[in-house]
Amino acid sequence: MSITLPTYSRLELPLLARRQRVWAIIATGLRKELRRPAAIVVTGIGVAFTTITSLVLLFLSQIIPTGQAADLTFFAGPASNFFVLFFVSLMAAVIGAGLIADDMQSMAFTLYLSRPITQVDYLLAKAAILAPLIAMVTILPLLLTALVAALLGFFSWTIALEAMGISIVVGGLLTLFYTAVTLFLSSLSRRKGIAAAGVFAVNFGLTIPATVLALAIRNDSILYMSPWNDYVAVASGAFGGPSIGIDWPVALAILLGVTVLAALVTYVRMKAVEVVTG
Repeated sequence: MSITLPTYSRLELPLLARRQRVWAIIATGLRKELRRPAAIVVTGIGVAFTTITSLVLLFLSQIIPTGQAADLTFFAGPASNFFVLFFVSLMAAVIGAGLIADDMQSMAFTLYLSRPITQVDYLLAKAAILAPLIAMVTILPLLLTALVAALLGFFSWTIALEAMGISIVVGGLLTLFYTAVTLFLSSLSRRKGIAAAGVFAVNFGLTIPATVLALAIRNDSILYMSPWNDYVAVASGAFGGPSIGIDWPVALAILLGVTVLAALVTYVRMKAVEVVTG
C-alpha cells in the first residue's frame, strides 16, 4: 500500500478591473460621507443657508428701486454671497481634509495602489468624492436662486436660464479650485486636523488680511492674494456686475493657475510614496 500526500489547488480570484476599482473608491467614499452626521449636517445647513441668503439678496435688489432693468447684473450679488466662502471652507475641512490624510495614516493608500490603479486614478476618485459635495454649495444655491426668481416673475426665463449657465461655469471654477487645494492640503499630513486648519488658513487667513490691507493702503492689487476676492472678481465680470477693483481676467488666471499647480504638486507627492506591487 502506498501513501501519497494530498494535493491542493488554490482558486485564483480574478482581480477587479481598473475602472471597477476606481468606481469602488468613489462609491465607498460617497457612501461613507453621506452616512456621517457631521457631513450631513454641514452639507444640509450649507445648502439651505446659502440658498436662503442668496434669495434674500436677490429680493432686496428687486425691492429697492434703482431704475435698472432686470438683467444678469442682479445675480452678481448672490454669486458673491460671503456665506458661500464660509460653508465651502467648513465642508472642505469636514469632508475633504481626511480624504488623503486618513489613507496615509492607515496605509490604505499603498493598498489602493498595489494594483492595478495609478496615482492619477486615485486622485481623480478622491476629487470625484469631494467635488459633488462642494458643488452643492457653490453651484446648487445659484441655480435655485435663478429658478425661484424666474418662477416668481422677477426675471424672464431667458435671463434666468442664462444666469443658470453662468452659475454652472463660475460655481464649477470655485469647485475645482477648492477641490484641488483641499486634496493638496490633505496630502501634506497624516493628521486631517492639520489639513482642516490649512483650509481655513488659505481662505480666511488670506481673504481678511488682504481686504483690510487693501483698504488701509488703498491698493486694490493686494486683493489678488485672496482666492475669494479673485472669485468675486470673476463672478462680477461674468454677470456684468460692478468691479471690485481688480481685473477678472487676471483673477481667473490666478485661480486656474493655483488649481493646476495644486493638482500637480499633489500628484508628485503621491508619486513619491513607495508602493510594493506584485
